[in-house]
Amino acid sequence: MSGGKFDINCDLGEGFGNWRLADDNGIMPLISTANLACGFHAGDPLIMRNTVNLAREFNVAVGAHPGLPDLLGFGRRPMAISPNDLHAYLIYQIGALQGFLTEAGVAMSHVKPHGAMFYVLRDRALAEAAVDAIAAVAPGLPIILAGPTGKEVFSSTAVARGVPVWPEAYPDLEYEDDGSVIVERHKKPVDADLVYRRVAEIITHKTLTIRSGKVLPMDVDSVCVHSDGPNVLAVINAARKAITDCGRSLGSLARI
Repeated sequence: MSGGKFDINCDLGEGFGNWRLADDNGIMPLISTANLACGFHAGDPLIMRNTVNLAREFNVAVGAHPGLPDLLGFGRRPMAISPNDLHAYLIYQIGALQGFLTEAGVAMSHVKPHGAMFYVLRDRALAEAAVDAIAAVAPGLPIILAGPTGKEVFSSTAVARGVPVWPEAYPDLEYEDDGSVIVERHKKPVDADLVYRRVAEIITHKTLTIRSGKVLPMDVDSVCVHSDGPNVLAVINAARKAITDCGRSLGSLARI
């Protein structure tokens, strides 16, 4: 997609009550796609409504970011759940966001599972339940997943059902040699210059050189920047500059 749009997506609305995780107001004008927490790992009705309206103000595409019911662990702790549990959790959260989007006159653009939900989706029965739920309440909408995708249980299940999958890369996180992402409980400052180089490499070569020196295939048109990073604005601006310097323009995959 040389010369076309390239997406920066970010997980937003991840506060609860008076507690705020990130500077959503500062981040929203700099990105093209927002993944909104739907109340289980973070978020509450007022935060969801306000974040939807903020996204509308800056013409940012909005998708659901459902997680496991784990406010204390921020949805990053694997849980023993049944397929019926997961099906209901997804419908409940996606449906909640859809209500606020309908009120604001904004279309839902995608669904992106959060945190430890990815771990439980390695189970075939749970993956089937998740795809069933998403297809039922968000028909035709794509799922954003860590790239490269296609071999994992959840992504292969989605593709087999005709559900579109958008792969993404994480330039602000580290990867293992097998391509799995290293998720830290608490984010540390990330070298903005390193993020610039990674995004430029992804766009130019469709690869990502990780800390060990191994080169991973990374054929994606979207990168995720995590909103809870201490220097997230510098990281996003570095990614934006890399996109521009590589001859691409910032834009949501939902609008390509």
